[in-house]
Amino acid sequence: MESMLQFIVLLSIVILSCAGCGPCQYDLVTGPYGVADDAFSASSTHGSCSLVRVRFSNSKGWCPAHTGDGHFLQVEFRSVSLLKAIQTKGRGDYSQWVSLYSVNISMDGITWTSLSNSTGDVQIFSGNSDRDTVVTNVLEGTVIAKYIRIISVYGNSYRSMRLEVQGCPYLEISSTCHRWEATLGSTGDVRPVLVDTFASSQGLCGLKCYRHSDCESFLFDVTSAR
Repeated sequence: MESMLQFIVLLSIVILSCAGCGPCQYDLVTGPYGVADDAFSASSTHGSCSLVRVRFSNSKGWCPAHTGDGHFLQVEFRSVSLLKAIQTKGRGDYSQWVSLYSVNISMDGITWTSLSNSTGDVQIFSGNSDRDTVVTNVLEGTVIAKYIRIISVYGNSYRSMRLEVQGCPYLEISSTCHRWEATLGSTGDVRPVLVDTFASSQGLCGLKCYRHSDCESFLFDVTSAR
């Protein structure tokens, strides 16, 4: 039994390491995998810089209705996606940008989770210091979401921005890498390490296990899709 459990742990590590296999660097805001104009929303929008100007392809940018911080820009992706990096630019026609920001993610647009750092605090990302330089922040760990919010923490003048998010649709990665499919060839008892009906129905059971500090392995039953 001990050797089997060690094998499960090793197999789990190998399977999870496949999370990065295949291309996962698509632009999820603009381009073939990008969103429609009505997928953008914000805490507020100034009349002179509409939400559709948030795309990198626009020479200007989105800006909130007021100065100060705490404003957010929100994007609903076309499907649940694995997020790899966030890219920002300032407003192209005025010296307005977001220098620091935090990130919230959601699966349903109702319940939100802040991305945190290694100490468990809300992570603050470095943003822009001019109008047009692209600043890229690579996301650590496995970040899967249907919605994202970029929340201004500090900036110059109106907290304006242009945004791109890189990653790939989660189902594409799953079908490409077959990350959860494994046949262990054992009918022995395996103690459950994670019980989460929602996670299982969304195909996220292994990812939740991987991010849990006490989780060493998980078993995916191909025959019953558990």
